[in-house]
Amino acid sequence: MDISSILWINNPIKHRQVDRLNAEYHYAEMKKQHEEAGNFFIDVLVDTPIPDDLWVCDLCNAEIDITISIPVMESLALCRECYAKQEKNISDKTYQEDCSRVCCIKE
Repeated sequence: MDISSILWINNPIKHRQVDRLNAEYHYAEMKKQHEEAGNFFIDVLVDTPIPDDLWVCDLCNAEIDITISIPVMESLALCRECYAKQEKNISDKTYQEDCSRVCCIKE
């Protein structure tokens, strides 16, 4: 199965901080919408004490090295070992880009 997209997170700590602020800003609205629909709502960035410098691979649960860019394939953050295993699924049709948020733009 070909990978359709890869987003490179160049500054994982600042990226997480921006994600957390965004989640906090929308938390009450999202919680209300989900609960009115009869669903339970939890936002991992708001409801858990995950530190900004802890990134975990979504495939193997290993801690990800945050001193280098983190590949996010199909919305899954990957450690370098899992990324290497998935490289065979990257094609010339795979869309790759660096995160364009201010937090990740390299100076």
